[in-house]
Amino acid sequence: MHYVIVGNGICGIEAALALRQRDERARITLVSDEHDHFFSRPALMYVFAGQTTLRETEPYDRNLYERMGFERQRKRVATVASPGKELVFEDGSRLAYDKLLLAVGSKARPAPWPGGQGPGVHAFVTLRDLEGLDRDAKKGGRAVVIGGGLIGVEAAEILHARGLHVTFVVRESWYFPLALDDKEAALVTEHMRHHGIDVRFGVNVTDIVHGEGGGPRAVRLDKGDEVACDVVVSAIGVVPNTGFLEGSGLALARGGAIEVDDGLKASAPDVYAAGDCANVTWADGSRRPEQLWYTARDQGRVVARAMLGDEVTYRRGTWYNSAKFFDIEWTTAGWVPALLNWDNTPLEVGAEIRSWFQRVPGQFVSQRVVVKGDRVVGFNMLGSRWDHEVFLQWIHDRRSLDFVLAHMAEAQFDEEFTPKFRVLSPVGPR
Repeated sequence: MHYVIVGNGICGIEAALALRQRDERARITLVSDEHDHFFSRPALMYVFAGQTTLRETEPYDRNLYERMGFERQRKRVATVASPGKELVFEDGSRLAYDKLLLAVGSKARPAPWPGGQGPGVHAFVTLRDLEGLDRDAKKGGRAVVIGGGLIGVEAAEILHARGLHVTFVVRESWYFPLALDDKEAALVTEHMRHHGIDVRFGVNVTDIVHGEGGGPRAVRLDKGDEVACDVVVSAIGVVPNTGFLEGSGLALARGGAIEVDDGLKASAPDVYAAGDCANVTWADGSRRPEQLWYTARDQGRVVARAMLGDEVTYRRGTWYNSAKFFDIEWTTAGWVPALLNWDNTPLEVGAEIRSWFQRVPGQFVSQRVVVKGDRVVGFNMLGSRWDHEVFLQWIHDRRSLDFVLAHMAEAQFDEEFTPKFRVLSPVGPR
């Protein structure tokens, strides 16, 4: 059996390892032109900042592929010839497969504004993106970061750390409304401004003006402002990296994600898709990609079982995630109501949904616990470290708010001498 995996990220490598664990004799080929080895993509910001090297982001030793018997093709795929079960590469060569996994991930959403393409305008998703931004971002320069999500705040942080003056342009009325409420966003914004970031909310970019040398000179905003700059980072989200599949016959959803069934099988025989590029069913019945490191890992393990012939059904469990906003830790788990549009209209969650919230005075630390009826259903924690496994267990055990607040310190795992959680606000949820 020849398994071919297109994509060398967390989804692809987890699938390859799971396949090898069950089938010692199979031929397994990994295809990717980004890097010779698997690396941790979330760590790219630390490579840019000089805090680590790319080599140090590789979780496995460089003998892994040889030791596991993996073949390696460092090429770009032009299309999938599914009737003949072949990959066609851009150089014209072909590779036959018995079973194919497309784990091709995401790429940056193209900048839509006039002047949004060209020298000095960057994204920050792939290794190539890092290399281009690294060349153009010079200490003492001026940078504009557009887009108020996780990639945007990472770009603002690393450019600031390099010594650039950073303006952070966000079209929404506060930072990251898909994950933070107004009080939490205010905390993060205060912290960014404390670091010297010029944060501007409620503004849209109209165009990017390029100078005589070809690079950006300024970013124009819809309120008439013009922000001078030497480099621009567009961080307005990601899209499935599936443009090469147009004309392949594979069914694609609106937006380009690969349609898969509950076993992560695509529309062509013996073709599977997983990770950021797969259109999967969520717990609420909707279908969309899960663009998250954790879910890519989990899907890689599940799809390997499907390729081996097991009967599998992929369903994402209870939501969780973690990240950092500069040096503010963020841990979220369960269901946390958020704004789903851009005009500040709260999501209708019903009278039975309430939140208990407190901010620690004088610190960039807050806790929000979401309650539905008489049980806790979600957590949103800023400024300290928490074990999401404990949160998930409490959600699954349908624990009450009183129980959770009484045991909250058990989920905290900050370093020694960090103050432990205390209830500072009234316990009654609002």
